[in-house]
Amino acid sequence: MILSAMAILVFQAAEPTTSETASERLRLAAPEAASFPNTTLRGYVVQATSPRAIRAEMNRMRPSANGRSHDATTTWRYSFRLTSSNGRCDPATAEVDHTISIILPDLQNRDRLRRQDKQAWDRYFAALQSHEVNHARIAQLGAQQYQSAMRSAPNCETGRTAGAEVAAAVSAASVEYDRRTEHGRREGAVFPN
Repeated sequence: MILSAMAILVFQAAEPTTSETASERLRLAAPEAASFPNTTLRGYVVQATSPRAIRAEMNRMRPSANGRSHDATTTWRYSFRLTSSNGRCDPATAEVDHTISIILPDLQNRDRLRRQDKQAWDRYFAALQSHEVNHARIAQLGAQQYQSAMRSAPNCETGRTAGAEVAAAVSAASVEYDRRTEHGRREGAVFPN
């Protein structure tokens, strides 16, 4: 008999109006995010063609969570399954799955920017993508730790508690990463400069 149980952690739960999947333009601009395992890349449309107008539009359109908005977000969910043996739940059978969603600005008119503005955008966007992929790495590592914690528990109740503790630690690590990097600003995710 398979017991079906779900444990879900969502970091930065509120999301902007975005496309369900990234445009081809965004996938090409953000290949590391687009190819990260278990990850869906999504974008919010930015159509402006000058640095100030791009910033203003991003400030209006960007994702928000917990009352604060950011140029990009990474969210994740963990779920687990347990199998019972002889009528008893067996934590050693824990299987943890995870899904990740990265939302980035999708600049529609990049080719219409002046050369120096295009270069500034490209530097910013590369840093922003890298920052969000680092959040995805934190979440991915957390999924592995979640499964290990559940499997090493003496019983399923303790395993669920251990998994929840890992999920909380993953969320705290992501928050700390944002604090240390000022949401990527210290890594170059600033536009316009």
